Amino acid sequence: MITDLLAGLLLFAVMALLIRGWRVRRARSVLIGRLAIIERSLPEMIDILRLGVHSGLSVHLLIPTVLDALPAAVRPAFVEVQRRVARGARLGDALEALTVLGDAAHPVLAALRAAAFEGTSLSTSLDRSATEARALRRRRAEQEARRLPVLLLFPLVLCVLPAFVLLAVVPLLVTSLGALSF
Repeated sequence: MITDLLAGLLLFAVMALLIRGWRVRRARSVLIGRLAIIERSLPEMIDILRLGVHSGLSVHLLIPTVLDALPAAVRPAFVEVQRRVARGARLGDALEALTVLGDAAHPVLAALRAAAFEGTSLSTSLDRSATEARALRRRRAEQEARRLPVLLLFPLVLCVLPAFVLLAVVPLLVTSLGALSF
């Protein structure tokens, strides 16, 4: 009786650990997926910011003006910046909300903060950041393209090749065996 109780408790503990590990892995994969989506939309975000800067907007006018045109993946971070500024925070301090965009957006964040605090020009740093973001997106796409043949190997071996054998080789063998005389 006690051994059944201990076995039940042990099974419960193992199941709890397995479920917890699954939840941690799932949360990590969701976070990595969200950061990948943000990383893919960075060139468009930077281009929109560049358009605003090249049209003569200052950093203080830039964010509220381009907010509706930003990609959906990065818009919530900029909405948070706008909300913090509306509550009275300095723009340079409110830009800290953009850290949720990940390490790939760090050059843009640094350029925006430098422009807000020190009044430096944004156009050259945004041009450089746009070039780097496009190169990063191209490298990621090439990595995904290199993974594709490996991912397609198992469906090829398990589905296509057996179907080929059934439709091409087996009828040939059957007709060949029928033509043989023993």
